[in-house]
Amino acid sequence: MSSSTTDAIYVFSDSDLDTDDLFILDSPDPQPHSQDFSGGVKRKLASTNDSQRDTALRQRHSGGKLAFPDGIVRLTRMTGGKANVSEAVTLTDIIQPNLVRKALLSTFVLDIDWLLAHFNSSTRVVVVKSYNPKVERRGVYQSHNGRVTLVNPEFTDKQAYPIMHSKIMLLFYDDYVRFVVSSANLFDVDWTMLQNIVFMQDLPYTPSTVHASTEFGTTLAESLRDLSVPEAVVEQLRHIDFSCVKAHIVTSVPSSPGRSKYHSTSYGQARLSKIVQRINDSANVDAKEKYSATLYCYGSSMGRLTNAYLRSFYASALGTSLASVQGKGGLAPGDIEKRIKVGFHTSAQTASNAHGPTPCECIKFSSQYYADRTFPKYALYKIEPMVPSTLVHAKVILSRFNPKEGQPQTRGWMYLGSHNFTPGAWGHLKSYGSGIYVNNYEYGIILPDVQFESVFGRDSVTWNGLKVPLPFKLTWQKYESGDQPHLS
Repeated sequence: MSSSTTDAIYVFSDSDLDTDDLFILDSPDPQPHSQDFSGGVKRKLASTNDSQRDTALRQRHSGGKLAFPDGIVRLTRMTGGKANVSEAVTLTDIIQPNLVRKALLSTFVLDIDWLLAHFNSSTRVVVVKSYNPKVERRGVYQSHNGRVTLVNPEFTDKQAYPIMHSKIMLLFYDDYVRFVVSSANLFDVDWTMLQNIVFMQDLPYTPSTVHASTEFGTTLAESLRDLSVPEAVVEQLRHIDFSCVKAHIVTSVPSSPGRSKYHSTSYGQARLSKIVQRINDSANVDAKEKYSATLYCYGSSMGRLTNAYLRSFYASALGTSLASVQGKGGLAPGDIEKRIKVGFHTSAQTASNAHGPTPCECIKFSSQYYADRTFPKYALYKIEPMVPSTLVHAKVILSRFNPKEGQPQTRGWMYLGSHNFTPGAWGHLKSYGSGIYVNNYEYGIILPDVQFESVFGRDSVTWNGLKVPLPFKLTWQKYESGDQPHLS
């Protein structure tokens, strides 16, 4: 579902923008164009409790104490869900409407009126969104009397399936910026009927100071430019202190000869491999440890998987080449296939979920792909959601390996974001080292140095000294003969 408002106008010069001193926007195309963005249901979300909570947060932040200075992972709080309150958040919790001044967001599915109900009427909002290039044009638009700026990023002419699937937020407050990466789209279903996952970190923001550049800040700026975010917004990153960030950004951008000009060798699987190699080097992970890794890969959509794709992805997730993994001292193809588990909802799970048929539409797997004789059915595993009778829309990859041979898998890393476990999202490796072909825009982060342990017989995950809530239990079970994946 995509919402709209009929006052949207194409912006073709800075002088045509009704904006303020933070988001002064430019445009990539000189020709005016109109666009329709009507629909959606407005409702008042703020309450007395929200106001009291925001006042307390304002007092805390005015004293120089950030709510999430080191970064934290949370799950979305579904309607009627019984998830631990301390581990679940609503969109209102994240945005803090009485505190936020300006916001940049991106989404695949957009209900603009539902989204704006989470902000005060004076807050300026920039939204990067997906669109159909056969109907709409690339460019920058304004709607809602200049309050909203909508960005249609670049798609390639030969792209069979134009998809802008990234889900990030930069929320600007008086003296800090909240950086958010999630698996949730900006419409009601993803925040109330489906289990999604969120990473957020609060970073000091001083508009009068230019902070020293960091690798994370540079990568963030490049990733925003890849999404066609106006340069005036990107420029604000110079005033953010990224020195405490430990997470790594991994993005995907549609491939074409003239595209991917900012860090073209670092998208999808190629970027994943580079990050993991760096993690392994910093943690002194030796070859035996590395080759012991088991991957747990979950997404709400599944693509055309093959044995070859699983092997290449496993190599990327080890931070090395497929030839290296299969070389002397490595793993045989059959061993690799045993080390990668692909989680997906069964048809029985979707049929019995507590929220009815609506969330089932967001769980995607083509019956044609499943029927293909080359599809690796042996790799399919059933997941058990942490909240019973719900569906998981989160996109998560966990890598677990042994610190020493024969010991439990207690070390590893974690991915979360918008990448489903599909070749369209992570890309097809043309040949290792020569780049990849990617179809989608995607956005995620990797948390290094994740710790796994068993607490009272249940797996627990921690990062940076904090518990990481997972949307599912880690006791995955192989599909049995009577199990069928949910097919769309």
